[in-house]
Amino acid sequence: MIYDTLDNFKFYSGLHPSFSDIQLYLEKTDLSRLDNGRHSVNESGAYASVNEYMTKTLDECFIECHQKYIDIQIIVYGDEKIGVASTKHCIGQPYDQDKDLQKLSGDVDFIKLIPGMFMVFFPHDAHEPNVISGVEPVRVKKIVFKVPVKL
Repeated sequence: MIYDTLDNFKFYSGLHPSFSDIQLYLEKTDLSRLDNGRHSVNESGAYASVNEYMTKTLDECFIECHQKYIDIQIIVYGDEKIGVASTKHCIGQPYDQDKDLQKLSGDVDFIKLIPGMFMVFFPHDAHEPNVISGVEPVRVKKIVFKVPVKL
């Protein structure tokens, strides 16, 4: 897992060939103007999934991980807590290959994701997104870049 400022994203471009394409995308795109839905980033299968929602109580959220895609999560407005853990410390339900989703149970530590920051989740990183960070739910606009693990 990586947690850093968007200004530092360029330092991670060598981790995966698509990360440099995402860096260019971030430089050229006004994220606040992106419509909800899927936006292609490159011909290698990386894309941005844009979604707006209200944060949820912890009971309404779940821990998850992915095998086919790396997640790069960025909040445009609003804020949320994201639970993080190693998949080694979680108990997994059956993996849904079509959704590239495995729900997990276990203990997580929370990090607050705010505008100007980003988080990267690799297949071994369990994460529990969308959790309310304050007393009341807030509206969030989030971009999740989905990066194929294998090219």
